[in-house]
Amino acid sequence: MGYRARLGKVKKSEKEYWQNKSYDEVDKEIGSKNAVYFPPFHTQIYELGKYFNFTQGKTPFYSFDVEEETECEFFIMSKQELKELIQDYHEIIYQYFERMAQGLKYEDTPQEHVEDKARSWGNQFINPYYLDEEKTDGEITKSWSYEYSIFNLVYIYRTFDWENDYLIYSAW
Repeated sequence: MGYRARLGKVKKSEKEYWQNKSYDEVDKEIGSKNAVYFPPFHTQIYELGKYFNFTQGKTPFYSFDVEEETECEFFIMSKQELKELIQDYHEIIYQYFERMAQGLKYEDTPQEHVEDKARSWGNQFINPYYLDEEKTDGEITKSWSYEYSIFNLVYIYRTFDWENDYLIYSAW
């Protein structure tokens, strides 16, 4: 499965409860079925995927360093940081298409890109978007393709309850 980055949410009131506790106190209270980087009071919104090296949250949720204790991540991500992530995705998408338009190979040729899209849209069992699924990982598309997943990020940016919830960047 591998190390994957995710976006989730936590009610702002939860931070007050957990703020001054040590790693051992939080770990014990959360229990063995969960972890400090995926606690029961956390709701996952969207899985960003593997090989993630972009803007991430910088504000710690707990008073201790989750990375130091667990080699995982659990940060509060601000609206501005999410906007920067969307801009990172935008630049990657733009550069990809710009290189293809110039006939330069990026990850695949223009022909391979079109063939990949045709396979994705022609699969009768798996669509690149959600329609009737009860559980979705993201609100619009299940694709990790930057050109599709950026719309999930924009949806989160526009609809997230910034007043009552913290957006959480986590990875494990």
